Amino acid sequence: MLESTIHALGNGRVILASGSPRRCDIMKQLRITAEVVPSLYDENLDRTKYTNHGEYVQDIAKYKVLEVYERLKADSVPPSLIIGADTMVTMGDVLYGKPHNETEAFQMLSSLANKEHVVYTGVCLKTPKVELKFYESAKVKFGDVSERQIREYIKTGDPMDKAGGYGFQGIGGCLIEKIEGDYYTITGLPLYALTKHLNQIFSNN
Repeated sequence: MLESTIHALGNGRVILASGSPRRCDIMKQLRITAEVVPSLYDENLDRTKYTNHGEYVQDIAKYKVLEVYERLKADSVPPSLIIGADTMVTMGDVLYGKPHNETEAFQMLSSLANKEHVVYTGVCLKTPKVELKFYESAKVKFGDVSERQIREYIKTGDPMDKAGGYGFQGIGGCLIEKIEGDYYTITGLPLYALTKHLNQIFSNN
């Protein structure tokens, strides 16, 4: 992240349209002070209209951002930047959201065991003058995980708020044999691509 970009962001009101602790941590890592305003968008896009998983998640991110923008645009100090993101775990044509219960978490994790899948994160950046959206993907290979390991992992409660039923950066990382791509795509906000686009928008260099 260029210092000129950090300075420009520090002079404005930055909104993170997500309550994800992982995304909040990435903002802090970038030294960006972001106000957390989780989107209320109900994510009701018709998946059948998309042939590309990445385009689907980037549109979800866009509509999350637009919902927050509509709520805040009349504030005395409107946002100078809104950041929204959406992450989805996929294997072939199967898309994995967040499990609704332990049974669903077990089914998800069992189907991913000893297989490779792809994680997509879509991002939307909106300023008063610019709206930019993009997505990144990363391949994840689960190890040969036993039923006992899966059930004990589910007991920790960690899978219940995460796409695909696992988190890479916590104890769920023990399930993963290898990854190909940006680690931060899996955690919910692709760091390299995010900083590249922020520099393009805000840096004078």
